[in-house]
Amino acid sequence: MSFELDILHAPPTATLTGELTIMTLGELQDDLFSLLNFAIVVLDISQLEALDGCGAQLLALLQQEANQQNKSLRIRTGEESVAQQALSQLGLLPMLTMVRPQDGHQ
Repeated sequence: MSFELDILHAPPTATLTGELTIMTLGELQDDLFSLLNFAIVVLDISQLEALDGCGAQLLALLQQEANQQNKSLRIRTGEESVAQQALSQLGLLPMLTMVRPQDGHQ
């Protein structure tokens, strides 16, 4: 798994690859919540190979926290990605602010 943050473009974009599962939450939680230091940020999870219920709940919690802090967290999944399918099956898509792949750097 990897977490990369590009702050050279606007808005800043974090790309998460590999897995966001119960086994990786401990390693990624601080990185993900550090995104709340930005007023506007995109989290690209389109390249995830695995996303389980625990990882999806963490994303929902991150979105909720961003909303409470009046921050703009936009999540990019890709149309037929593992992340899109998992979030859809879990019914979490309506809770998240989604961004289309071509809309990443507005």
